[in-house]
Amino acid sequence: MPLIAVFTIVSCADDNNLNQELDTANSQKQEFARVVNSTQIDSDDFTKSLLGKGFISSDNLVPDFSKEKVLRSLSGVTKKAPTLNGPFTYTVPVPSPNPTNQKVTYTQVGNTYPTSGIYYADVYNYFMKVELPAGAVAAYVESVDNPGYANYTTQTQGFNNSTAQENGKTYLVANTYTMVLKYNSVGQLINAVVPAASGPKTFTYYYFTL
Repeated sequence: MPLIAVFTIVSCADDNNLNQELDTANSQKQEFARVVNSTQIDSDDFTKSLLGKGFISSDNLVPDFSKEKVLRSLSGVTKKAPTLNGPFTYTVPVPSPNPTNQKVTYTQVGNTYPTSGIYYADVYNYFMKVELPAGAVAAYVESVDNPGYANYTTQTQGFNNSTAQENGKTYLVANTYTMVLKYNSVGQLINAVVPAASGPKTFTYYYFTL
């Protein structure tokens, strides 16, 4: 009789464990289905909503927005040599993910983890917005320490920057992205941070005055 009682208790425990595993598996399937059906936002479209249509990416910075070009342009218009002010720094803490559940075609870098493939990722937008002095006529971001992506869709590394006018004031706005690749294409949990370890990021910037 005692042996039967022990056997009965163990059988109930096994059933409970199996039910919990099935519940967990069903919950994960439902979560992955929600992720797959999430709204997708192209990186350039998301950046335009933050920085405006005329934003400059760092991979285009040298030909399109170099210090030398700005100096020549401003000197030609004003007939006066502008003054370069800086460097200044602005540190952005780790933000909340936005947008989330983005489907990306990830390309492996060297032998790093994970491998190339389709993933569903949460995007972390490190966004800077700095009010410029009243006399500033142009501004740009020179660098970001440990930069992320200028474009999370294509995984182009770097950053974006632009200037914006609000209520009579001029702002320098900039951003860079990191991602957490949460799931692969078959729903396996990955949780890999790319392209660099998470943490605050510091933007270095300059502005010109006449």
